[in-house]
Amino acid sequence: MPATRIAFHLDDVGVSYGSVVAWKDLRKSGVVRSASVMVPCPWYPMARDDWQENPGQDLGVHLTLTSEWSTYRWRPMIGPAKGLTDDEGFFHRRPGSVAASANPAAVADEIAAQIERALADGIRPTHLDAHMGTAFLEPFIGAVLDASDHYGIPVLACRDLSALIAAVAVPGFDAGYLKEFLAEVEQRGAKIFDQFLIGFCPPDTDIEAHIEHIVRGAGSGCHFWGLHANAADGMEAYAPQMAEPRLKEYELFSSPRAQALFEKLGVDPVEFRDDA
Repeated sequence: MPATRIAFHLDDVGVSYGSVVAWKDLRKSGVVRSASVMVPCPWYPMARDDWQENPGQDLGVHLTLTSEWSTYRWRPMIGPAKGLTDDEGFFHRRPGSVAASANPAAVADEIAAQIERALADGIRPTHLDAHMGTAFLEPFIGAVLDASDHYGIPVLACRDLSALIAAVAVPGFDAGYLKEFLAEVEQRGAKIFDQFLIGFCPPDTDIEAHIEHIVRGAGSGCHFWGLHANAADGMEAYAPQMAEPRLKEYELFSSPRAQALFEKLGVDPVEFRDDA
C-alpha cells in the first residue's frame, strides 16, 4: 500500500451547472471518488437527478451557511431565521459574520433541513462536511455532531485542520475546541484523516507542479483534499476570481493526466468511506 493515501473530494456540487458536470466527469476519470452537495443552491436539483440516475455515489452533504459571491447567491432553507441572513435576505458572505450573527439553534435547524431534503430526495449521504468551514466553528460544531448522531452520518474529521482554518480566515480564531471535537469523533470510532489539504492553483502556475508541491508537503498518511473543480459554464460572469482555478482543477482531474501524476507521486486515491 502506498505511504500516501488521499481522498480527493469535490466540494460545492450543486453550486453551479459546471460543478455537477465536473462531478460526473471526475468520477468517470477515477481519481476523484468522493464529493459533497450544497443542498440550498440553485443547481442542487441537477445533482439530485444525477444521484437518482447513478445511486451509490460517495456523496456527502456540504453543510452550507454562507453565500459568498457577489451577484449569484442562495438562501437558507428554513427562511431568514435568527441571524442566518444578511440585509439582502441571503446567507452571510463570510464565516465570521455567521458566527457573530446566527443563533446556534437556527443553525441546527438549517443543518437538519439540508440533510432531510437530501434524504427525502433519495440521497444516502456518506458524510457531512462544511462549506467554507462555517458549520465547524465553535458555536455550531455541536449541532454538526448531534446531526451526525441523529442521522447516522459520519462527519469529516482531520487531525490537522490548519489549511481549513487559514481558508476560513475568521479574525481571532481559536482552534482549541477542535481538540475536543476530534476526541469526540475518535471516541465514536469514526474515521479521522491526517491532514486537510486545499489550495487553489495561482494564475500563471502549472497545476501539476502546484499539486505535486502540496502532495510532497503533506507526506505520508491518509489525507483529505477539498477540490473545487468546475467545468466551463460562464463562471467568469458571477465569480471571476474563481473561474480560472476551478477550471484548471476540472481540466486536470477529468483527464488521464491526473492518474499518471499520482502514480508518479506514489499516491493512492481513496474514497471518503474507505477504511482509514
